Amino acid sequence: MDICILNSGFGSRLKKYTQFVPKGLVPLDGSTTILSRQLSILNMFGEHRYALTTGYLDGEIQRYLHIYYPNLDVEFFVNTRYAETNYITSLLLLEARFRSELVLMHGDLVFEHSVVKDILESPRSVVVVDSTLPLPEKDFKARVKDGKVVEIGIHVFGDDCFACQPLYHLTKKDWNTWQTAIGEYCARGEESVYAENALNSVSSRMNLYPLDVKGRLCMEIDNEADLLSARKLMENKST
Repeated sequence: MDICILNSGFGSRLKKYTQFVPKGLVPLDGSTTILSRQLSILNMFGEHRYALTTGYLDGEIQRYLHIYYPNLDVEFFVNTRYAETNYITSLLLLEARFRSELVLMHGDLVFEHSVVKDILESPRSVVVVDSTLPLPEKDFKARVKDGKVVEIGIHVFGDDCFACQPLYHLTKKDWNTWQTAIGEYCARGEESVYAENALNSVSSRMNLYPLDVKGRLCMEIDNEADLLSARKLMENKST
């Protein structure tokens, strides 16, 4: 499976932890980082080809993987304009090399094994939602109509919406449709928006379904409170 992990941003709301390392290398417990936890879980379910988009302190991730994952099949895509663009520009870098079926995730996601298993085994395009959570004020929500996801964003609200996490499994057709829209957005200079803005513009031509994790661990680490919460949840699940 081709797997893309987005790691280009500053992680500014975690600046206490990201002064010298990118967000993916923030420790969760002991020697376990967000990235190493992601890779360890993903690698439990077979061999994969990885694409890591980087920007802020990109050399740190490359050195880390060289030391701890020397045999990892990984290619790096460096967004040199990470400070002035959003990750829509990082995804554009994949256009020439990754146009097949793809698992896509943000580099600050912490999840449990069963969530990844369901994502990898899905025969259709899916994105993680959680029907047990209240709608977050500032984070992603997904609007679902007739069983399909038709819109994802932070300003999406309504009775047909669910809390959403940026963890996708995309068929070749759906990924190429989204990637084409990403290219069109970037060509117009719309590079400070979320890649999901491009997705929303073509969602009617995609078949993207919600994968409801129903309370299972799958969360972004946006700030210190999230980090402490994730550490506690991980500790509870290990006892």
